[in-house]
Amino acid sequence: MLDGIDALVALATFGTVSEAATRLRLTQSAVSKRLAALANEVGFRLVEPDGRRLRLTPRAVDLVERARPLVAELRGLSRATGTAGGASFSLALADSIASSWGPSVARRALREAREIEVDLHAHRSVLVVESVRLGRYDVGMCAELPSVKDLVGRALVDEPMVLVSSALAATLDRALPLITIEPTSATWRAIHPQLRQRHERLLSTPLVFVESFGAVVQMTRAGFGNGLVPLGLAREVRLPRRSLRPLGGVSRRVSLLSRKSTSQQPAFVALADALAHAAQQHFVEALA
Repeated sequence: MLDGIDALVALATFGTVSEAATRLRLTQSAVSKRLAALANEVGFRLVEPDGRRLRLTPRAVDLVERARPLVAELRGLSRATGTAGGASFSLALADSIASSWGPSVARRALREAREIEVDLHAHRSVLVVESVRLGRYDVGMCAELPSVKDLVGRALVDEPMVLVSSALAATLDRALPLITIEPTSATWRAIHPQLRQRHERLLSTPLVFVESFGAVVQMTRAGFGNGLVPLGLAREVRLPRRSLRPLGGVSRRVSLLSRKSTSQQPAFVALADALAHAAQQHFVEALA
């Protein structure tokens, strides 16, 4: 049943069986079989057509909302212990963090919290959040969302955003497009109001949205426009300082997400403290 609920949640989140399969790293056939098996177990229809997509039936929506906390707790039974010694956590990083400063900060934190082990994973932010809600992972690290039902957030660091000159030039050509992360991302939702308030001129240029900050860097490097990226990524890929322009007052808050039962464990508190300290030290050094 747990596999079927995973498939149902992925379908609810992404809207199509093919996208749900991609996110779960399964074939479309495997997802369809899991949904059919779950429908047989519960004895009612789970999905219905909605144009070219599928949507959950009202009873399926109710099933997902009621099952989420139970599934998470069942998965959590075999995970971290309740003491600060000998604990182990699965930690999922949002891909933009995993591809820049996240792994090194996690390693630095574990040198401080020596008795804690971490199993590291990486996904897009929306899948990190859903996976923590369903108990596939104990902890998620991603750009902060306004609110996430069932989860507790702990702020780690405010990561500055920087403007990268096209072709990594020393001067900025403001007539060129601005290349940045897609508007559905948590990062864009966080920084867009800040840009509108403090750097509205940037938003008046043509905007090119892409799915990853890695793509932003490569397109900017090749001269297709100026790029807007997190400072950690700019430093990790060794972009020359001459091409970077700080944007005062524009940053994304990176937070840890966990279920309430996890957040109350002494071992989690020790891990969160170590990660916060390591992240803050990392950006002090990056800005030096």
